[in-house]
Amino acid sequence: MRLSSTTQRLLVKSPRVFAITILLILFTVSSFPVFLDDLTPKEKVKIEYLKRLSSLEKELKVLETAIEKGKNHRELQLQFRKCRLEYKKIAYAIDYFNPYQARLLNGPALQRTEEDNPQTIIEPQGFQVLEEYLFNNKDGNFRQPALQQTRNIAKTVRWLINEPDLQYKFNDDVIFQALRAAIIRLASMGISGFDSPIAQNSLPESEAVITAINTCLSFYKSTLVKKDSALAGRYSRTAAAAQRMLRSQSFAGFDRLTFIKEYANPLFKYITAIRDTLGVESHTGLMPVNPSAGTLTDPAFFNTDFFSPNERYRITKERVELGKLLFNDAMLSGTKNRSCASCHKANLAFTDGVSTPLALDEKTFLPRNTPTLWNSVFQTRQFFDSRTTTLENQLSDVVHNSKEMQGSLQEMIPALKTHPTYASLFSAAYKNETETITQYNIANAIASYIRTLVATDTRFDRYLRGEGSRLTNEEKSGFNLFMGKAKCGTCHYFPLFNGLVPPDFNETESEVLGVPQTRDTIRPVLDPDLGKYNFTKSEVHRHAFKTPTLRNIELTAPYMHNGVFQTLEEVMIFYNKGGGAGLHIAPPNQTLPPDKLGLTQKEINNIITFMKALTDEAVKGK
Repeated sequence: MRLSSTTQRLLVKSPRVFAITILLILFTVSSFPVFLDDLTPKEKVKIEYLKRLSSLEKELKVLETAIEKGKNHRELQLQFRKCRLEYKKIAYAIDYFNPYQARLLNGPALQRTEEDNPQTIIEPQGFQVLEEYLFNNKDGNFRQPALQQTRNIAKTVRWLINEPDLQYKFNDDVIFQALRAAIIRLASMGISGFDSPIAQNSLPESEAVITAINTCLSFYKSTLVKKDSALAGRYSRTAAAAQRMLRSQSFAGFDRLTFIKEYANPLFKYITAIRDTLGVESHTGLMPVNPSAGTLTDPAFFNTDFFSPNERYRITKERVELGKLLFNDAMLSGTKNRSCASCHKANLAFTDGVSTPLALDEKTFLPRNTPTLWNSVFQTRQFFDSRTTTLENQLSDVVHNSKEMQGSLQEMIPALKTHPTYASLFSAAYKNETETITQYNIANAIASYIRTLVATDTRFDRYLRGEGSRLTNEEKSGFNLFMGKAKCGTCHYFPLFNGLVPPDFNETESEVLGVPQTRDTIRPVLDPDLGKYNFTKSEVHRHAFKTPTLRNIELTAPYMHNGVFQTLEEVMIFYNKGGGAGLHIAPPNQTLPPDKLGLTQKEINNIITFMKALTDEAVKGK
């Protein structure tokens, strides 16, 4: 059966009407399978998307009615779970195609701001807010706000159903991008409990995500089987086994390490292979994840070029060599006795081993700890207070800071032009520019060197890739606790273990932890540093600091923005108590959950043991 020209126009211009028409045919025409088979896979994906949105809309209406009729908590919670499962069956597409709406539907239950308007505080809404009302609130005052949240969610779903630009979104290349992103999100956030912090329904929801991916890929199956039936079989068997594992274990006892190694990594690899086998070419431009990445823990999983503003910032061999020399050269400072390497020591993972470093006067101390430079390229915000976006701007800020280096990039130019080595190195590194030695090029050369400090190939990574590395039972337990009971993975996201939010990897988060000023546990006082608030002036950001990477963490003590904790055990005790809330010093906007974690000493030790497995071989020789 061939589609008429009228039907084809209807598919493009009125996707919702077309989907409804198709569903009517499903129930009224016995030849529906023949008709459906006549559509392309991407057209079938679009129909499935709209069908699932309609199912979600219906389940939300049932929940709304149940709240209005005064149903008890148990009934409301059961219906909420149904809504969440329907949402998860289509979340892969919403997350990828409509990130703004995805945040309205499933963002954290925390106030936020937009970068271009930090003074305007946006109240949270969506499923996670609704979850708090239905699972954490036992008095009768929850019904009206819960009803409003349900209606807000339904309103967003209706917008998605009627989205005017939908016809431009469903192409084969972006569908496979969305599927790959779904596996990343599943491994990094889904199984950690990020989406279901109170109900802890993460495992059934993760199973629903795989169901959605299976359904999507089923539309490509006939072509895939003709080209590589073995690949189709491997994917199907792995997906089925993954779902069995998700059904068979509890959230608290879930073996996340095994799940990622045996299922998430292979599923990501198979989806990539299916895309390539089908000959689907990517036309989506520069992406944070390399199109050829085979697993979530490949050394080259991330595309460093994505994290540079444009081609002018890209690294070259010549710029890196020049930048490394400048990084270690004290001529950058006004006193000519301090270089970048003075505080960022290679043997300490580019930190300095002290709580806060001495200022240039060698008498006073700077207010913040020296952070590692490893994986700085994988941050969209620099400094603990996130006040700048590029490494070039960070370098310029430090050089011109009167307490740090008291230098001047502009005043360096004459000395560099007459230098016997630097003049030729700049000419080679910036050979296509009229002026090779400029303020920007000085900063860019050093930033280019820093962008090469990539640490993503640890014993832990090699274990997950199945390359023969071993982890001890304590390390395995530590990772599962890290991603589960301890909730570390809900801020330090796998696989980078920093605040770069997956799967888009375009936002670096800050958190309000309530860090104490000193190690005094008898009379603790909140550290007075206001962090990100100092430049945004937004109350949401008061005492907020960027979430750092945990890779090479055993080499980067002391810890926190003020270096208050000398050991990882002290850090874990602080979190185990609920952060500043547990010390009774928390600011009102603490984003860290205030509940005690209930970790035993053995569990704390195992988490620390795991974190030490994140020390990278690349730290040697730099």
